[in-house]
Amino acid sequence: MKAVHVRVLQAAAVLICLQGTASATEGNGNSYPLGVETNMSGMMMPEGLTALLYYTHYEATHVKGNDGRDNPNIARYRLKSDTVSLRLSYVWPGVKWLGANVETRAALAVPTLDLTLDVARPAPLAPLDKGGTSTNLGDLSFAPVLLGWHGRTLHQTAGIETFLPTGDYDKDEPVNTGRNYYQIAPFYALTWLPSEQWEASAKLRYGMNTRNEKTDYRSGDELTLEFSGGYRFNQALSAGINGYVYRQTTDDRLNGDAVNGNGNRGSVNAAGPYVMYRFSKDFAVVAKLQEEFGAKNKAEGTRLWLQARLPF
Repeated sequence: MKAVHVRVLQAAAVLICLQGTASATEGNGNSYPLGVETNMSGMMMPEGLTALLYYTHYEATHVKGNDGRDNPNIARYRLKSDTVSLRLSYVWPGVKWLGANVETRAALAVPTLDLTLDVARPAPLAPLDKGGTSTNLGDLSFAPVLLGWHGRTLHQTAGIETFLPTGDYDKDEPVNTGRNYYQIAPFYALTWLPSEQWEASAKLRYGMNTRNEKTDYRSGDELTLEFSGGYRFNQALSAGINGYVYRQTTDDRLNGDAVNGNGNRGSVNAAGPYVMYRFSKDFAVVAKLQEEFGAKNKAEGTRLWLQARLPF
């Protein structure tokens, strides 16, 4: 479901700022919603306007350190996130460039974040409460020009996605729905349909972050591979596996210095089942479960997606 591309949904995602703890990118959050574009990511929408609606629930009770074990600096941790997102996708009728269809898309999310975070301190001091809650707008995702090529069995999309710091942000608050910095991310995605029954998709993305001017923190660059593979039982029903691999490729920097002495580079993997049902040519729903594992300098939890392409 490029339909499943919550990208615009993108906006959707777990956007947090845990001020005062070190964990992969500032506050352990990401502009891009990990796992949003696992299914049919290489297939561009039909010409005209298409609306995509996304809901995601994420819950984690562990934050891993650089060695992959629970971070000893955190005495208690629990994050619950519920996000509703809308993506609007417009494929320009009759427009071709480099042999490709041309698409413009935008996405905006409204996350509800509930964070319990107690930072450990030397005895006899009690842990420091850095938790909080927030419901507000997230950052706007905008991609002005995306290109889509379509063959008999292979479909491809490529372009540059951006996140703009339009979301709610206060550096003195422990939880924020906005990141307060820009992200620019080139990507390439493909969907392969070798037969009427089998389908596979993958999206490779490289996100580059600017500096948060209010904290002088610059989160490292982020490489993400999202994937799915499944079987179509009939014209309506498909099922299979989906997931993602996330790697931070450059150091976090605070006031120009590598954070935590090691750059605080985060990584995590996720995998799980999905089910897709097509009610009609213009209306499809995808349910996806993604269980995270192998995290370093990052939270490790479970993510549930419900994504729908809506008749407009």
